[in-house]
This record gives sequence, structure tokens and C-alpha cells, in this order.
Amino acid sequence: MSLPIELLDHIAAHLHTADLRALAAASARLYHVAQRRLYRHVHLDARALACVFTLAASPRIARHVRSFAIRIGHGAPLLHAFYRVLARALAHMSELTELDISLDQAASWVLRTPAQPAFARLRRFSSSFQLDHNVVHFLGKTPALLQLHIDSLAEPLRLPDTALPRLAQFTGSALAAHALVPGRPVQDIHLTSGDLTEDLAESLAQSTAPVLVLAAATTSHSLSLIATLTRCMAELVHLRIVTTYTFDNLPDSTYFANIKDALTSLPDLQSCEIWGLHWVSSKKSFHDQGRAWESEPFNLPPNNLLANGAFLDDLHSDLSYAY
Repeated sequence: MSLPIELLDHIAAHLHTADLRALAAASARLYHVAQRRLYRHVHLDARALACVFTLAASPRIARHVRSFAIRIGHGAPLLHAFYRVLARALAHMSELTELDISLDQAASWVLRTPAQPAFARLRRFSSSFQLDHNVVHFLGKTPALLQLHIDSLAEPLRLPDTALPRLAQFTGSALAAHALVPGRPVQDIHLTSGDLTEDLAESLAQSTAPVLVLAAATTSHSLSLIATLTRCMAELVHLRIVTTYTFDNLPDSTYFANIKDALTSLPDLQSCEIWGLHWVSSKKSFHDQGRAWESEPFNLPPNNLLANGAFLDDLHSDLSYAY
């Protein structure tokens, strides 16, 4: 077949898996074309793990993988030998751009790959592992990483200052954020667990880029927390703060007026939710292009202000990812 390889790749990109398998059997040349597509995106669960053995045995095939996801529940009976095979497979996937791993916490050692290769093209990494020494080792080999999801922090530690120089989006626990965000250009922060305090807000504000998006939960209803956020994250575009604090009485007009004044100091703010209340903005006047903020009408009983399970589960809503 004399067609250019680029054209064959383009044709293969529009074929279903069964057709790619048939194409691979047609000739040696088409075998390699089909193989690049068959292994480009690999998503596995406990019912389909044979592919891991193929990737571990063939570095050439593993280098075709661009996105790799493996999600195995904690109850799945996997032997230590399988994790060793998975570790070899990951070490071979040097061209990865996306990696999503959800495994037993004790298996984080599968990320401790040999010194080479680095994962120079990896842009997104999501893991159920805690931020331990094995994860830190892996992150030190991902210089192009933009998006990171780490659930929690295993022990007090910090990455080398040179690690993750391009990190722009963090999702995970407050403790992990405290260890990772300062000194890196993180603009988008979603805290899925832990308490947003004034000290943590000050720490997150040490990102080397302006924080534009913040979604978090707090045990406080303190106005000083909002004041701290508006002072140290003055370029916020989207803000969402929910609270586990139980209000005995509805906040008075002075309380809302103080929040309104604080929000007015954020010139770029587009969407805002505080303590479960949505705030909307409008121009101050025809001659003043600044924004004035008002809370939407609130008709629920006071105790519904607290951040129940529905609030916390919704931290990844469309509002949170509007940026």
C-alpha cells in the first residue's frame, strides 16, 4: 500500500475497535498503524486487566499510549505480582498526556518508576493515592503537568521547588494544597476536603500566578475569612465557599452588607456563592462601571445554610468549573 503514513493514520482515527483489529491483520505496515490507535487511549477496570501485561511486556506498544486510566475498587483481589506488572507498564508509557489511577492506597509504590524516562508530555494526573514519597517522586518527573488531583497528604512534606513549574489547576485536600500550591502558578483551586482557614487562604495566595477560581468548604462563617480572601486573592473570577457552621439565627443586614462591601473590592469577579447563598452583580451606575453585589432572596430555614452532603458533593459543579 503506497498511501502516505499520515493519511493512513487519519483513516485509522475514524475506525471502530473491531475494524482496527481487522486492519492490524491486513499487513505488517497496517499492523503498526492500527496498533497506534488501539493503544492510544486505555481505560481499565477490574474486569479487563490483560492489557497491563501487554504494555509491561512491550515498551514499543506502551509508548503509543497517550491517556491511561485504571480504576479498581478496594475489594478487588489483586496480587502483589499484578502491581509489579503495572509498575513496569507505567514506566514504559513515557508519552502519556493523561494519567488517572484509582487503586489501593498501599500500592502507591507503582509510581516509583526508574530514573528514566521522565513523563515530559503529561498534562493531567489524577490519583486516589495520598501525597506520599512515591507520589512526590513521580511528580518530580512531570515538568509539563497542568492539572493535578490528589486526595490527601500522607505526612508533612513538600516537593522540590523546581517540581511542577507549570501547574495551573489543583483539586484535592486542604493539606495537599498547602504543600503544593505556594510557589507554583496555580490559578484554579478546588478543595474537596479539609478546612479553609484564613491561614490556609494566605498560604494559597502565595501561588506565583493570580488565583482566579476557588471552591472550598470551611467550618467558619467568619466575615474576616471573606475579607482575607478578597484581600489576598484580589483577582478572583469565580468563588464558592460553603460552610459546616450551623447558624442559630439568620445573619442580619449588617452581616450581608459587610460581605457585599468585600465582594465589591473584587473587580473581576463573575460568579459567587458564599455559605450556600448565590450572589449576583450589576453595574453600580451608568457612569461607574464597577460592580455592586447583592445576595439572592433566601427563603430556607436557617439550618439549611450548613454545607450538607449535597453541598459538598457539588463542589465540582458547573459553577466550580466555569473558568
